[in-house]
Amino acid sequence: MTARLSAREILDLVLDAGSYESWDLPPIRVEANTSYRADLDAAQAKTGLDESVITGVGTVRGRRVAVIACEFGFLAGSIGVAAAERIVTAIERATAEGLPLLASPTSGGTRMQEGTLAFVQMVKIAAAVTVHKAAHLPYLVYLRNPTTGGVFASWGSLGHVTVAEPGALIGFLGPRVYQALYGEKFPEG
Repeated sequence: MTARLSAREILDLVLDAGSYESWDLPPIRVEANTSYRADLDAAQAKTGLDESVITGVGTVRGRRVAVIACEFGFLAGSIGVAAAERIVTAIERATAEGLPLLASPTSGGTRMQEGTLAFVQMVKIAAAVTVHKAAHLPYLVYLRNPTTGGVFASWGSLGHVTVAEPGALIGFLGPRVYQALYGEKFPEG
């Protein structure tokens, strides 16, 4: 397995040099207790990002494409209400502009600090992907290590073409959830 690449590094590898333009607006404010707010602030300080996902447009060999990339360093790439809103906005914009969409998730799943509200965001994202695909626009997914939980089960598994980073952990249950459910360590391999 290779070193974990950041969201910006993966976009630098895929997009033509200097072509990336961010579509991100400041994230919507979500209710957060003191502990969760401290976690969000620490994640922002650690990664230099304001959320666990970045979106925008760039070119690949001169062709414009919309992009979504998760940042695992920001709360394990988890998706809550603000990140989901950013993703859905990007998908809808890509659809409106008639652009192919490249998604590169790496995530432990939904943002548990936000509970059920975070989990149902996967439905909202999957619905936007469905509309994009119904418009006969390509949706390509590159799963990075790890991609688990609701992210994998929803928009991470809906690509017209889906590939995974060699050696990546891909699936619904990650090691911590497995251990919590079964009381034993995640099986090797």
